[in-house]
Amino acid sequence: MEYNHDATTRAKYFADLIQEKPIRFGYAEGKGKALFAAKRLLPGQPIFSEMPFVAMQHLSNQSLVQGCENCYAVCGSIESQLAYILHVESGAIPPVPRTVKVDIEESLPQKGIVKCSCGAVYCSNECRVAAWERYHCLLCVGHPDTPMQDFVRHSCETNEIFLLAAQVICTICVSFARSRNLPEARKPVDMFYKLPWWEVVSTAADLEPGQTLEEYCGIFKDLLSHTVELFVRGLQFNINHLMLHGSHPDAESTYMENIDFENVFVDCEADGILSVDFFARVVGMFEMNNISLEIRHPCSLVAEMYEDSDNPEIKSWLATVSDNIEAKLKLEANEEDEEDNEEGSEQQWEYPYLEGTALYSLICMMNHSCEPNVAVSYEYGVATAVALQDISVGDELCISYIETDQDVDARRAELSEYQFECNCPRCESES
Repeated sequence: MEYNHDATTRAKYFADLIQEKPIRFGYAEGKGKALFAAKRLLPGQPIFSEMPFVAMQHLSNQSLVQGCENCYAVCGSIESQLAYILHVESGAIPPVPRTVKVDIEESLPQKGIVKCSCGAVYCSNECRVAAWERYHCLLCVGHPDTPMQDFVRHSCETNEIFLLAAQVICTICVSFARSRNLPEARKPVDMFYKLPWWEVVSTAADLEPGQTLEEYCGIFKDLLSHTVELFVRGLQFNINHLMLHGSHPDAESTYMENIDFENVFVDCEADGILSVDFFARVVGMFEMNNISLEIRHPCSLVAEMYEDSDNPEIKSWLATVSDNIEAKLKLEANEEDEEDNEEGSEQQWEYPYLEGTALYSLICMMNHSCEPNVAVSYEYGVATAVALQDISVGDELCISYIETDQDVDARRAELSEYQFECNCPRCESES
């Protein structure tokens, strides 16, 4: 079932999200949904901040950065963070100078490491509980018999975005179990325009000789059909397990006493939320609306704090750590990258960022411009929209979806993935 919310419902939904933020929701000619300035904004001024509706760290990034799966902070002490990058035990890391430790405790609070039975990593028990109560209780593969393991393994081998789509559907199911109001539970997803995944990623340029677009789309449909079959099987098992055992990471929590999973699977299935079509539209929504999650590594901040230090102990420690990290990152890079970085590598290498993808309900409402007036910065999972220039009341707020230091043809080719052609003043003048 698809809910077509009217303009009044949509406006109220975004007004509730915006509250006192200096922005307003509206429609831009030729673009659709948009955000506008509700007051004058100055260059460098933070406009609003937002936690993601859903997000995940890229699987390929998890071998270098251990991130919290709830708030996306880098987990652990400085020693454990360095050890994780280098793939060694913490004891093999040069001891952090005492002066540095004292300064870090004051200016850069370090996070812990708490793990779910399935291996999911969190920076605190609070984050573990928050993720469990939002979606993880249905996506967890900690039970040895859950078929959800098959879905997660399949997604890791084919397309990690399937894990993010599953997170969305589990979030809807949990929200419905709390409120017993399915239209309200799925509303955050319904507010985004969604094409099926195969319509977003398939173009005539991708076709093999003699292949039709329908045949090409069929490849994606078959893959997704198998994916959803695995997911639904795992979801049904996990819901039944929760109903039988009421498990929760906090043994003293009364959360499970106030949530009702009875008929959640049946009702969501009847509503179409567990269908291939809905899953495909959620994946398509990510392809068109997701924003890269890029969070600076705390070790990078520490190195910056002491780059001009005259303390010989600190200088020696930084040099040793930097040399080890640089050598490790060169090993991780491919041969082409190594050749590119042979000269001046000291200036070019940097600590790995925590990298992922996220869907922000408000930030994803901002349209693209190759001359953006807003940029997005991150601290842990919190994204902050910042004005790049003087913005007047009523001006549309625009970000860039791509790297803008390309010519107009390259930019338009990259933007075609978002199903539109940019006609901003810069593109018009360069055409």
